[in-house]
Amino acid sequence: MDAQSHGYLLSLAKQLKLEPNTKEDILRELEGHLEERAAELEKDGLSSQEAYKQAAIDLGRLDVIAKDMYTVHSRGTWRDILLATLPHLLLAALFALHLWTELLVLIVAMAVFTFIAYKGWKTGGAKWTYSWLGYSLAAPTISWLMAFMALGYAAWTFVTTGNLPFGIPLLILLVAYVPFSLWILVNVTLRVVKRDWLLASLTSLPFPFLTSWILFLNWQGGLWAGSTKIQETDSDRAIVFLALAVTTAVFFKVGRRLVQIGLLTLSTTLLVVYTVVAIPLSFGILAIILVGLSSVAFLLSPAILEARLSKRSSAHPPLNGQGEVVTHWFSTPG
Repeated sequence: MDAQSHGYLLSLAKQLKLEPNTKEDILRELEGHLEERAAELEKDGLSSQEAYKQAAIDLGRLDVIAKDMYTVHSRGTWRDILLATLPHLLLAALFALHLWTELLVLIVAMAVFTFIAYKGWKTGGAKWTYSWLGYSLAAPTISWLMAFMALGYAAWTFVTTGNLPFGIPLLILLVAYVPFSLWILVNVTLRVVKRDWLLASLTSLPFPFLTSWILFLNWQGGLWAGSTKIQETDSDRAIVFLALAVTTAVFFKVGRRLVQIGLLTLSTTLLVVYTVVAIPLSFGILAIILVGLSSVAFLLSPAILEARLSKRSSAHPPLNGQGEVVTHWFSTPG
């Protein structure tokens, strides 16, 4: 196969937003079709280069092929749906049964989320893995946010009063933790976005609701403050995570990418509004709109990141040891 056909399949590989094993099978099948068609055209008198060029043209436009393949292969099985919705259902059960107040239960739950996400990632990164990955990243994400806020509060207190609100050892720990947790988040996020920004959005689906819960806890005095207002919202939280499970199930059953994007956008908007209204605090209409828009913007932000990564990758193609462009389409980002 000539370099032009390699480039054709490489370009197609970049547009196929599918699991690595599925993508490899599709590309190998298309490679076979290209070679068969090129062989037929060579028998008709075309040169090898002309034959492969015409075979690629006959195969069709890359964006159309990628879209059709995604529609066919992106639908999950019922097993995939069960595994993908299970973490949302577990969170719903924790709130419905008021078990989130038990420290041991929270530790075990976080360990289970992290272990399953790690095993799923290491064994090929099936799409159901990303629901578990979202919850396993919740701890470093929210703790980074809280640590960053604590540092900001400490800086403000020191500037205005000349004193620190806590001791030097805790300050040093926070200063060290903020870049460390940020490195974990950035590293994992980049890996997910390189595969598909929509999967990154699916991963971040629970973040707005977990963050709002943590902020509400902090407002009420902390995790074990014993405020009755906190547990009064547990049923609403359970409903939200149950709705996230339904959203995830529908996401896996529809094959059209635009429908999946619209589903995540609409679901996030409605659930954020419901969450804000359910909190026993007064919010104006403008505040609710701003919170909803910022949550949707956060959910769709991986699309911008993927576009920038793709642009950078196109501007600086990887080279092999001889200085030639690597065009092997089965290579995947590390």
